Parts: sequence; structure tokens; C-alpha cells
Amino acid sequence: MNDYGTALWLTGMLMSTIASDYFPKTAQGQVLCFFLALCAIGVCGYLTATLATFFVSQDAESDRAEIAATQSIQAVETEITALPRFKPA
Repeated sequence: MNDYGTALWLTGMLMSTIASDYFPKTAQGQVLCFFLALCAIGVCGYLTATLATFFVSQDAESDRAEIAATQSIQAVETEITALPRFKPA
């Protein structure tokens, strides 16, 4: 690395998990490559969020999920009440 711009570009590529062997020669190419990497990460995040929303909504509509959640909350309440009380000295 010979200059700050190259170091900044490589850092951006590593942060965006692209980190390929391709190295644009011009500053404009580096900026474009960095923004394309950010867009790719955004699209991947959007697709992941869409799938997660689909599965969460499927689970929320199920009656078994509500019963399981109630049982989990009751189990946690039981554990909390069984904890020894802290008495300050």
C-alpha cells in the first residue's frame, strides 16, 4: 500500500466482506466498487429480513406458539421466584 486512499478502499472492502483480488485502478472505480458492495449487502439484508418476517408471521398465527410462549414465561417466573433473595450487609 502506497497511499491512504488505497488503505481506505481495502478497509472498506474488508468491512463489506467482499475482499476479492480485483483492484480498480482509478479512484472513481474504487468508489463505485465500494458502493456496489454496500448495495449488495443491503439487498442480502433485505432478503434475509423478508424471509424472517415470513417465518415469524407463520409462527405468530399458530395457536401452539402462544401456548408454548405462555409456558416459557411461567417457567421463567418459577425459576425467578426460586432464586435466593439477596440481603445487603
